[in-house]
Amino acid sequence: MRAQGALLHRDGDPDLLRFTTAGSVDDGKSTLIGRLLHDADALYEDHVEALKKAAGGRGDEIDFSLITDGLKAEREQGITIDVAYRYFATPKRRFIIADTPGHEQYTRNMATGASTADLAVTLIDARLGVHTQSKRHAFISALLGVPRVVVAVNKMDLV
Repeated sequence: MRAQGALLHRDGDPDLLRFTTAGSVDDGKSTLIGRLLHDADALYEDHVEALKKAAGGRGDEIDFSLITDGLKAEREQGITIDVAYRYFATPKRRFIIADTPGHEQYTRNMATGASTADLAVTLIDARLGVHTQSKRHAFISALLGVPRVVVAVNKMDLV
């Protein structure tokens, strides 16, 4: 039997966890990653200031979903199109996150992000439940051999 956690570390580095988000459109994948990066102090101050400025005078509010948007089209349309990788670290572990799109036409980009993942966090919007795309993303994660899947119910504050 493998040692506990051995499946989480495909490259043999126990300090590095590669994980991806999965789920349908607007389930909160990019927002979750943005919040995680912000709370881990993994953002440059000028990036935070630019996000505050983009908030349009709403004080110190930040739209966490914009943190991983690299393409102009993503910012204009308010969606994730391409997979975006971000790195951050804590005192005990390093992480590489793949923020993947939820739209059906960009499913291949989700597969790209999941292809090297040790863990997939599948988000479900509490108001809307499980969508076909949520199931598709879970299936793709399994098909690609992602060893661990976490299903997280998101947006509970809106129920």
